[in-house]
Amino acid sequence: MVDTSALFRIGDAAEEAGNLAHALKAFERGAALGNADCLCRLAYLFDTGTGVEADKATAMRLYQRAWRKERNVAAGSNIAILYRQRKDWRTMFRWFQRVAETGDGSSQLDLAKCYLRGRGVKRDVQAALRCLAAAESSVFISEYERDLARRLLRKLRIRPA
Repeated sequence: MVDTSALFRIGDAAEEAGNLAHALKAFERGAALGNADCLCRLAYLFDTGTGVEADKATAMRLYQRAWRKERNVAAGSNIAILYRQRKDWRTMFRWFQRVAETGDGSSQLDLAKCYLRGRGVKRDVQAALRCLAAAESSVFISEYERDLARRLLRKLRIRPA
């Protein structure tokens, strides 16, 4: 039996070393065997045109397979981003909601931005505040994003009603 996590590590190391053909083969093999991380990374290669011709439709299909397989947070976030690129705000918002439900703080921050801008949802400062608080307290968020959430919270809380 093939260790699909080993295929992911092989692909990751090959990509890091600049051997994109080898990375592509490893990710394709892992994806064919159902590894969600390989599916997601393969999708990313197609999404960005890294080592392959960019193909957003193929990237979307692969991200969706990775999401269905394991609720892969990176896949779900990238699905939302692809919808944002299409300016399909409502579908983008719903995908960020799905990912946020997994506890992802980055998606909570994205939801807050949607509420503040009225993108895909009715503008709602109180909902944005709740999302920002969830983002700030999440362990699944970068320090840069946590700092941004804190700055937005401070800015929104000092505004007069």
